[in-house]
Amino acid sequence: MSKLTSPAWWKAAVLRAVYTAIAIAIPYIAAVQFADVPWLMVASAAAVGAILSFATSLFGLPESEGVDLPWWLAALERVAKTFGQSLAAGLTGAVLLTDVDWSVVLQASLGAAFISLLRLILATLPNNPAPVIVLAENADGTWRDANGRVPETGQMVIADPMTVEGQIELKGD
Repeated sequence: MSKLTSPAWWKAAVLRAVYTAIAIAIPYIAAVQFADVPWLMVASAAAVGAILSFATSLFGLPESEGVDLPWWLAALERVAKTFGQSLAAGLTGAVLLTDVDWSVVLQASLGAAFISLLRLILATLPNNPAPVIVLAENADGTWRDANGRVPETGQMVIADPMTVEGQIELKGD
């Protein structure tokens, strides 16, 4: 229960719930236009999806607990959770399973999972699209680019292109 007192956990849980609600609402909005689905179903599916997302966050959020999962595993987990939350949200209002419009619910769930995957891909794009400059060390110990120039302050450079450890950022005085 200590996670409930953590501001980092609350921020991550609320963000996930909002992202899930948006991912669920978008396919249902398309269903409103093409399949004559009522707007109330869009709102209830998004709300239930957000509640379910928040509930699954109680079992653990890797980003707030410092767990460093491989990207593909984190993406698979997130997409599967979004699919399940959207599927469960689509069942709201049905008394029997025969009352569910399965084609709409399954399409919306697959759409929500795809939107979740797209959001994850976009979140991994670099924030700074500045060019990377590869440097070589000269015999005198100075670093220069392929044209023999010293890089400017603030540029991102790779001292050794074969290793990630070689990345440095030049700082000004």
